[in-house]
Amino acid sequence: MRTLFLVVLYGLHPAESPTLDSLLAQPPASLPADSALLVWNNGPRTLEDAERQALLAAPGWTTVLIEEDLGNPPLSRVYNQALRLGAERLVIFDQDTVVDGRFLQALGQGAELLVPLVLGAGTIRYPHQYKAVVTAEGSLDPQATVTISSGLCLTQGLAARIAARYGDVFDERFALYGVDVSFFLRVQALARDEPVALRCAGILDHSLSELEAETPAQRRFRDIEKFYVALLLRLHYKGASRGKVLRYLGRQLLGNRPYLYSVLPQMLRTILSGRHPRA
Repeated sequence: MRTLFLVVLYGLHPAESPTLDSLLAQPPASLPADSALLVWNNGPRTLEDAERQALLAAPGWTTVLIEEDLGNPPLSRVYNQALRLGAERLVIFDQDTVVDGRFLQALGQGAELLVPLVLGAGTIRYPHQYKAVVTAEGSLDPQATVTISSGLCLTQGLAARIAARYGDVFDERFALYGVDVSFFLRVQALARDEPVALRCAGILDHSLSELEAETPAQRRFRDIEKFYVALLLRLHYKGASRGKVLRYLGRQLLGNRPYLYSVLPQMLRTILSGRHPRA
């Protein structure tokens, strides 16, 4: 297979996923030649037989694959396992992205790494280059670009170069948040030593968590998860020692984040192990 489309589900029926709904509605002729679809169900419930059969019968795909791991494994691990299937390139989607023909057409552009313009609430939010939002398609500086993982398309050749340097492509020390940022930090480091062809092409509409209305419990969960990312980025990508990261944690506990005390043992284990608790 030349192109593998990965859609990761969590807590949704396939029919409830905007990604699958929009992707499967595209004319089969609009798909890249020799395209395969991998639907990865991360739980917490198994897919029903009728849902499986509907996915397997989707027209236009060379192959439709369905994988399940109800234990909700880290997204980094899921992405790496998808890469091991050996497609020439991998296109990654969250479950809540709207895919249209413009994006599929953009996949015809040649680059080791393709990223789309990402709309959120009607406004372009990603990619970021030089810490500013990119608003037009074209070549990007691989040493200064970060974006979300949904819509990302990377070649097996680039994946092999990243893995040769780091041991894996997506950093499996991260679980949910931070998987995309750590990936692009790896791309940036690679690009400082050798050329990386990065291009912005196509456009997607994506439901961004930071734009959604949240309950206090959801807000606290998201803040805790992002704090794990802050700890791990300092350890692995910013050159901070464990002592410095522990002092950073202490300052946050004494500041405006007292709720971190509820997960202090997990935070300490994260610093000592260098991994997210679920990784």
